[in-house]
Amino acid sequence: MRTELQALAAWSFVSGGAASMPLLINMEDANEGPTAEHFAAVARRGAAVDLDELDALMSDIAEARADLEQRQHEAADAKENFETLTTRAENEIVRLTDVEQRRVIDAEVQHELDRQRAIRVAAEKAAADEAAASAASAQRAAARSPVSASGEGAASTPSSDAATPFQRSGPAPVAPSLPPSNAGIGMVCPVAGPRAFADTWGAARSGGRSHVGVDMMSPGGTPLVAAESGFANFLTNRLGGNAIWLQGSSGTKYYYAHLSKWEGPSRAVSQGEVIGYVGATGNTTANHLHFEVHPGGGRAVNPYPCVRNVC
Repeated sequence: MRTELQALAAWSFVSGGAASMPLLINMEDANEGPTAEHFAAVARRGAAVDLDELDALMSDIAEARADLEQRQHEAADAKENFETLTTRAENEIVRLTDVEQRRVIDAEVQHELDRQRAIRVAAEKAAADEAAASAASAQRAAARSPVSASGEGAASTPSSDAATPFQRSGPAPVAPSLPPSNAGIGMVCPVAGPRAFADTWGAARSGGRSHVGVDMMSPGGTPLVAAESGFANFLTNRLGGNAIWLQGSSGTKYYYAHLSKWEGPSRAVSQGEVIGYVGATGNTTANHLHFEVHPGGGRAVNPYPCVRNVC
């Protein structure tokens, strides 16, 4: 449009110069100059109208561009805010997952402790009932005994010293045991993940057994590592399910039970090397590690102080 206006201005200038000298032209062509000038004026007015429309259109475009840029800024801010909220939400999900995992572990530990307490109470009640029955039987036997040798004809009455002492049914309970000074020296926590445990040494177990380890509650599949370097021998038995005997380099032996699976074959291992995973195989229904410590390869000692120091 601007190019056409420039051409029109040049033509009008040239035409105007010729039309200003009517005596030098043919009379027949005398009206051509005014006619051309008139058409040029009309064209200029039309062009002016088009330019106004162009200016209005360019103004609308500028406003639309400014609005678009504002919307782009708002979209960028919204995107940044969305990413921030997404990051916060993901972090909150991780935190809540960790809280829920700890809650589940705590609930499993409490459930296991309640179960063990119920078993212990039932065993103690059965033992008390048996002791009471034995005492009553002894009293009846004493009442039926012949007269005393003194000849006084009075039936002998059993003294308190003659009463049958309290006897606990089943095998004698495991006495509280503290590990020797060298037990667990330099060991690392056998559970490489979330765990919870309590001192349950000597607690009653099925079949009249007593607990000779520590139950470390943990989600199924949590890695288990060698407490110290040595040789890990993988085996299976009825009570422990998938189990491991770890002969430590220090001479202490460690027993792992209820694994879901082993990591690799029986072999020499380094301290902290993954040797298996938490499970619920054998005589249990809860995911946990039954862990024992045998100093010098001998009898088991209470492992709770050992794992408490490193876990």
